[in-house]
Amino acid sequence: MIRNRNEEKELRNLRLIIALLIISMGALFLRVAWIKAVHGSEYEIAAEQQQILQTDTTIPALRGTIQDINGQTLAKSERVYNVILDCKMIREADTALFNSTVEKIAEILEVPESTIDKFLTEEYANTRYKRFDEGMRIPYSKQQQLQQAIEKGDVTGIWFEEDEQRSYINGSLMAHVLGFNGSYGVEQEYEANLRGVDGRQMVVSNNAGSFVEEYAAAKDGDTITLTLDSTLQYYMEQRLQAGVQRYEAISGCAVAMNPKTGAILGLAVVPTFDLNNALTAIGVTPAFTKEYGTPESNEEYYQYIWKNYAISDAYEPGSTFKPIFASAALQEAVLGVTTTFYCGGKIDFWDTTIQCAYEENHGIETVQDIIQHSCNIGMTQISVLMGVDRWMEYQDAFGIGHRTGIDLPGETSASPLVYNIDTMGPVELATTSFGQGFNVTPMQLITAFSAVINGGDLVTPHVVDHITDPYGNLVLSNTKEINREVISREVSDTMRSYLETVVARGTGQAAQVEGYSIGGKTGTAQKHGDDGTYKKDAYVCSFIGFTPVEDPEIVLLVILDEPNDGSSTSPSAVAAEMFADMLPYMNIYPVTEKPEDATTDEVQTDESADETIETTETTDEE
Repeated sequence: MIRNRNEEKELRNLRLIIALLIISMGALFLRVAWIKAVHGSEYEIAAEQQQILQTDTTIPALRGTIQDINGQTLAKSERVYNVILDCKMIREADTALFNSTVEKIAEILEVPESTIDKFLTEEYANTRYKRFDEGMRIPYSKQQQLQQAIEKGDVTGIWFEEDEQRSYINGSLMAHVLGFNGSYGVEQEYEANLRGVDGRQMVVSNNAGSFVEEYAAAKDGDTITLTLDSTLQYYMEQRLQAGVQRYEAISGCAVAMNPKTGAILGLAVVPTFDLNNALTAIGVTPAFTKEYGTPESNEEYYQYIWKNYAISDAYEPGSTFKPIFASAALQEAVLGVTTTFYCGGKIDFWDTTIQCAYEENHGIETVQDIIQHSCNIGMTQISVLMGVDRWMEYQDAFGIGHRTGIDLPGETSASPLVYNIDTMGPVELATTSFGQGFNVTPMQLITAFSAVINGGDLVTPHVVDHITDPYGNLVLSNTKEINREVISREVSDTMRSYLETVVARGTGQAAQVEGYSIGGKTGTAQKHGDDGTYKKDAYVCSFIGFTPVEDPEIVLLVILDEPNDGSSTSPSAVAAEMFADMLPYMNIYPVTEKPEDATTDEVQTDESADETIETTETTDEE
């Protein structure tokens, strides 16, 4: 009986609980029904307002413009747009809008309708983002046409992404100075100025139509004005390319600089390339292909094409270095302008026999004669008077083995290829005096040579004149920077007069331009092979010249790698052609008649290359 009473009690409790649950649920349903009837529309609006849409878009800054010294645009960026297809939206449009969308896109972008249809198949049924390849990077004008079609209701399911397109107005002009796509040249060196600052647009909105927008405009990159002149550069490139082809050289390099300020007026390298398509090489000779192969045979082929020879490669300067060494000797007063030396065609010097070209006997010579004749024997005797310790000070003072500080990336110092106090003995000093046994970069040589002719100041070369921001405010101005005074003005004046005789009556006669006073020096240096020994009949030939002699406004270095004549006559002739084009443009006009005793039919070539050095069995006696 007790058991039955307990079971009845539990059953009553369960019925009570179920009854309470039914009553509660009923009350809840009644409450919901009442709320929906009385406040339904109010709560629906509130719910919709909770559905928030947020977009965060980067507004890319336009890369800054690069222009020449006269304001001529060389590199610029334009705002372009990528067309983005919402394939799902287009597919779900009614037939009329679908057809209109396809027709309008094809018409405005000037592409076949089939190129659009292929993205509107079942394969892309749920695709909301598809970059339309044929519509990439369209200009603003076409973007506006499409935008107007959207606003008219003729087009649906497309939108746009802003992008940037970089273009180089003159193709290959100044290629090694400008660089491309943020790499090499000014494009790389001044990346921080050119790239600008991206903007941002953030929109937070809801279905009720209210939104909040945050907008920060993009700040475009700065405008960079170079020291180079497009016209001078054009003359240099045309003449250099023609010279490399004519003399069947491997390559060529030319640098023009204002010797007083260090401003680079022009810088040309051959072979070169198209800045708008860096894989298009220009000016490649059979000799270059023989040396460096083809893109298919050499994976580093384009590195040789893109490299700026003027700052990244080193070579033996040969006799173009003689004025630098001789100026140091004059400055130290270890000799005078009337001091004489004797050249008998060759000299036994320690364990080496040093010769002049073809063992030519120059006889009694002054310093001026040594420079004019490009005499190795005379320079060897000057080196003995100079001594290693004195010269090492001037080697540093002239910047040999040091970067010049030019505002271009990739400059090498060539310091491992220059003698130091521990590696330079009397023979090394002698060969240094006539530019052999060590290496310089073309930029080092023209900078050191400028100190010889500009009054004695070592200046810093530079390719950028000034920089302004998008609002025209000056950001940077490059003015003349003097590193140090290396020689006196008196020594500089003397050396300029000596160098004038080189072009008038000496080894540089091929560089004459009728009516102009031109000074300069030739150089021919034998090249090293892979085994470290000198290669037979392989020379780097060069000429460095300046004008007017009394007050130089331009110094020009021309280098040809293995010209077929193997002499400095070829770069001297190319330099003369450049001078003839450039000087009138620079408002430098003829002032003198061509010297009567100097004719191009009697050009004395400078053959004082390393092959003139022969090892003998003599002992180490001076």
